[in-house]
Amino acid sequence: MDHDLRSSLPVAERTPAQWPASLLTRKAPDVSADATATHEEKRATLVSFLRATWGTHAWALADQAVVSGTSFITTIVIGRWCLPSELGIYSLGISLLVSWLAVQESVISLPYIIYRQRPVQGTPPEHAGSSLAHNALLSVLAIAVLGVTAMGLSARGAELAAVTWALAGVVPFALLREFGRRFAFAHLKVARSLMLDLAVAAIQLAGLGWLAWTARLSATTACAAIGNACALVGGAWLYLARGNFAIHADQVWATMEKSWRVGKWLFASQLTLSVQGYITYWLLAWVAGTAATGVYAACMSVVLFSNPFTMGISNILAPKAALALHEGGGARLRREVIRDSLLLGAAMALFCALASLAGEDVIRLLYRGKAYEGHGHVIVVLALALLASAVGFPASNALACMERPRAIFWAGLFAVVVTVALVYWLVVKWGQVGAAYGFLAGNVAGSVGRWIAFLALVPRSGPKADRMVSDSKSEMVIGVLQQFTKSSKDSGWAVERLDEGDQAIVYAVRSQNQQPTWHTYRSFVIKLYKPAAAPNIEMVRTQFEALSRLHASVNGQIINGWKISTPAALYLCESPLALVMTMVPGRKLNLWLDTGDHVTPEVLESASHAVVAAMERFWSIDSQLHGDLNFDNILCDIVGRDISFVDLGAPANCFFYDGVTKRWYPSSYDLAYMVFDTGVAVKNTIGRPGALLRRQMFAHNVLRAFIETVDPFEEKQRMLDEIQACAREHLKTLDRSWSPHGLWCVLLKQIASRRIDAMLGRLQAELNTFAGTS
Repeated sequence: MDHDLRSSLPVAERTPAQWPASLLTRKAPDVSADATATHEEKRATLVSFLRATWGTHAWALADQAVVSGTSFITTIVIGRWCLPSELGIYSLGISLLVSWLAVQESVISLPYIIYRQRPVQGTPPEHAGSSLAHNALLSVLAIAVLGVTAMGLSARGAELAAVTWALAGVVPFALLREFGRRFAFAHLKVARSLMLDLAVAAIQLAGLGWLAWTARLSATTACAAIGNACALVGGAWLYLARGNFAIHADQVWATMEKSWRVGKWLFASQLTLSVQGYITYWLLAWVAGTAATGVYAACMSVVLFSNPFTMGISNILAPKAALALHEGGGARLRREVIRDSLLLGAAMALFCALASLAGEDVIRLLYRGKAYEGHGHVIVVLALALLASAVGFPASNALACMERPRAIFWAGLFAVVVTVALVYWLVVKWGQVGAAYGFLAGNVAGSVGRWIAFLALVPRSGPKADRMVSDSKSEMVIGVLQQFTKSSKDSGWAVERLDEGDQAIVYAVRSQNQQPTWHTYRSFVIKLYKPAAAPNIEMVRTQFEALSRLHASVNGQIINGWKISTPAALYLCESPLALVMTMVPGRKLNLWLDTGDHVTPEVLESASHAVVAAMERFWSIDSQLHGDLNFDNILCDIVGRDISFVDLGAPANCFFYDGVTKRWYPSSYDLAYMVFDTGVAVKNTIGRPGALLRRQMFAHNVLRAFIETVDPFEEKQRMLDEIQACAREHLKTLDRSWSPHGLWCVLLKQIASRRIDAMLGRLQAELNTFAGTS
């Protein structure tokens, strides 16, 4: 079942949302000290954009392929083994279920996506628990409404009575399954959603196959099969994911009030979208009968071959838009939305061309009976309608994440008026072809309205764009800087978000008038710790001291033609808890390795030796440990020949149990973690063999450069064994629970283990060759 209003039903648009001194415990979006994301995006080409989107988008496309494929097969099975009128009843009945899923998205899922970066009440688990409780309350309301509707239809002897009774029992399980999907998408854990949908697809299709084989298939029993699949899989997901939720009654109502504040307009918008999408079905049934509605649904099912791509991409547009707005303000959001629209529009334009060539042949192949023949014109018009709708998806998501749902509502209401007026008039004149043209006109009107609203509300750049990002954190950053400089005035500082992780948010603070802010410094980096992370002051002080020692030991050194830089720790603020540091040049080394820009064999060789030589000076100081050495924590400017070390990890944050790390040298631990991090980089390198090869080559060169500094041969072998043993300990830290994430980690562990063994095996072979020749 494709509840995204893109199943066997009409398509109606939804409105989906490491820096210095151990800045972040895990990786976050791109960060650069003196080359911002805006600068990089200006240089990006279409090819680099497609590469960057492949990782998460690939999982989203696979997930949507499963969902849309299941929906498509369901439609085909009903169309081939039942009469066209039964397919029409199924389409009308399932539209009621999809409408409840649209309500869930508007008042629960989208508010959760929008506020996930800044929980409205309590901790993140408590915020998630409140959303789960809201879903349960919505399920109760849906059962009651559908039950009353079914009783009314039964009293009148309507054809829809039986299927409505079935939907009253199905709706809570469908809502639970959908909540699990949206929860995964909100956290950009698309692989988990894929596992969920694969399980639902297997059970649902097996049930439909049994019903068709035993001649029990009907619209009602098909809905029951959908409910059975959602119940089994949704219940299993809730049990496995229960640790992510903490429900407290007092917070449930407080969170509901905040979510409803934005969700009520999203709900109104979804209501208009549902009416726009499904009014065509109901008007066809009223004017031409359920058989004509079934044929229209069959034509739509052919057009919905595009779903795996368009919906797969659109499923993650809302989280991406929320992240873009959160990190880069209106200017970055504008660029993100335009790029997404171009991507969707180009894909749908190609699909429209294919539909015009083969649409009629496909429907004749899939469905039996003369009633389904001669509708190629309808298919082409519906494909154009999906194109018009697709280019409006990104604008809708952006408006929702900007908390501008009223604009979405008014654009949707305009589309409803156009659709209702034209569909009724054209259906009377031309039947199903008229219905398709009316649907096309409504989609065009809706997309144009949303784009007008988006472009009017989102400035290209400038102060308005900056103000779109939450001002509360900026005020805290200014407060930290005022304590540091012992000044009570805001001296015209410009605050820019650089990066974010589990523990902290990183900001760059610059003087707008180019005058020194403190002594001779005109800019700083401030790592502002999140209160929810509750970091220990002693841990932060340890990071501060480690950063100071690293700066003293390697900053300013010229090694192998590369200038080494590290941030200078300037100030530790206790309230709010924050670190103030100097800025360093470069962008993440992983970005260079992924794109391959200026990454020559000479760069791979010389930079790796420079990294090892610099780190050896730090390791020699009382057995100091970096603790989080990876290619995201090494900033690089290849053109300027600069290497910067950032984001030291405190020993208390190491993955191992207390005392385990003492068995190894600091160099072994840090290099083993670098190898481990390279091995587990699977999502970011899917479909990008060049990026994976460059990462592995650099890691190999670093290891070889280090081993070359060790003598004699027996000591080289011992250090290599030690690195391998330490890397295996890191692999043991991967989640091994019986959850979707745990199952993914099991697969990830196997992939990473083979990669690590291959990297170390090549180095071992080189070592053996060297021993044999000496």
